[in-house]
Order: sequence, then structure tokens, then C-alpha cells
Amino acid sequence: MSEIIFIENLSYTYPDGTEALREVSLAVAEGERIGLVGPNGAGKSTLLLHLNGLLQGEGRIEVCGISVTDGRLDEVRLKVGLVFQDPDDQLFMPTVFDDVAFGPLNMDLARPEVERRVEQALSEVDMLYAVERCSHHLSFGERKRVCVATVLSMSPQVLALDEPTTNLDPRHRRQIIELLRQFELTTLVASHDLDAVLDLCDRVVLLDAGEVVADGPADGILTDRALLEAHSLELPLSRQS
Repeated sequence: MSEIIFIENLSYTYPDGTEALREVSLAVAEGERIGLVGPNGAGKSTLLLHLNGLLQGEGRIEVCGISVTDGRLDEVRLKVGLVFQDPDDQLFMPTVFDDVAFGPLNMDLARPEVERRVEQALSEVDMLYAVERCSHHLSFGERKRVCVATVLSMSPQVLALDEPTTNLDPRHRRQIIELLRQFELTTLVASHDLDAVLDLCDRVVLLDAGEVVADGPADGILTDRALLEAHSLELPLSRQS
């Protein structure tokens, strides 16, 4: 498999002086599903925000062979679909149609193509029934699925999700996991829900204090009690006896 994401010696410090990432290096092959895990403040969300240039630190990042630098951010953002933890950070238009059409319209696509993409994206997340509804009148779980549709409508090659199962009841949590499992995109999932990571990902990268402390098969890292406890995590519920 070819390399679709390449990160070398990435460091980032927030304006308040918080050092969020320290010399992070990571290579992701096309089609891989990777879970980013770690305690609060580990750098998981910060790393995701670097993939399409919303944050820019020191080091080297390439996505689909494109350098994530100021002059090429528009190209990169067509490749990486980023789904935020809070749907209200992503949905801001009057209707679901408008939210999902926002990206394609800004690509200057013809109206019929925009409508085709919206219909396809909403069908893929089983939300076509809500196309004319106001996003903020939907349930939290429904809004999560619409957020996924907003990035699918851009036909990305990488899907990056920040805490996709947070604040979902058991039924909607299972729905979003089953939804994400059906996609064949390269996927990165930052999450505290280690059972969801086990369900979704083959590989896990464990971060702590902005550094990569472990990188390997999901079932190996997420069943290593000593390793997890050393970094303020516990075994997934499905692996606890």
C-alpha cells in the first residue's frame, strides 16, 4: 500500500505556551484505519487539526503527496475530511441540504453535481429523510451523521474524526460505528472510547504529553494493561474480565 500521510518531527505549541506536540513522526498507508488514543491533553485533537492546516506547527506534513503549507491548503482540504467532536462547530446553515452542499458549492461545481453529491452523501449516512430539515432540530446522533455527510460530499481520500462517539446513547453509538466501518477511506479516529477504536481500527497510536509512546496493532496495544495504565488509560470494557 502507498503512503497517504507522512508526518516528520511535528511540534506545536499553543499561544499560551502549552506544548501540545513534540517531534511527532507518523506514516499512514492508504486504506489504513488508525486510532489515536491517550489521556486528556495528549495531543490527539491537535494532531488531527494539522492534517488540513487548521493548525501549523514546526515539522513536515504531506497528505497525498501534497505539502501542508500555506500555498496549498485548498488542495489539502479537498483530500482530508475533518469531522469535529461537536456538531455545532460544523453545522451552521439553514437546512441539512445547505450544510452538506456548502463544500461542493465552494468547489464551483455545477448545481446538478452538487445535488448529486448531497443525495449520495446523505444516503451513505442514512439521513436523506432529513434533507430539508434544520440541522439544529435533529438529535445529537443525527447531527453527528450529517457532519460525516458534509465531508463525504467533498469526496475526500482521508477521513479524520475527533471523538465520533462522544455523548451518544448506546443505539446511536452503535449506528455511528457501523456507519464508519462501511467506508473504505483512510481513517484516523481520535477517541477515548477504546471499545469503539477496537471495533473501527486495525492500528493504534498512543500519545501522551504530545509524544508518540506506542504504535502498533490495535488488539496488542489496547489489551496491554500495564502500558495503558502507565498513560492514564484503562482496558476497553470488552477486554476487562
